[in-house]
Amino acid sequence: MGRNRIFVGPEQRDFLDRAEGGRKECSRVLSRAAINSPVYVAAGGIVDAIDGLAEAVPGDRKYFHLAVPTTPGGNLTPAPKGDERTCSD
Repeated sequence: MGRNRIFVGPEQRDFLDRAEGGRKECSRVLSRAAINSPVYVAAGGIVDAIDGLAEAVPGDRKYFHLAVPTTPGGNLTPAPKGDERTCSD
């Protein structure tokens, strides 16, 4: 069964931007609240609900999760010698 297509282009981006802001704020609260306190449990529930929205709208529950930074591997090769470009006025 396909996803519901309630949003189109800019509407979806705006919705996801706003949801991301709420998720970030809840994550900040989670980092400061006592574990298993009512605030911690509520903020965790909101984060989970926002992740559920991400699964429903763009189709990826991990849409807001940070990606692991990557660095270039050993397959970088220098540019060919004749391909040097210079700036001229």
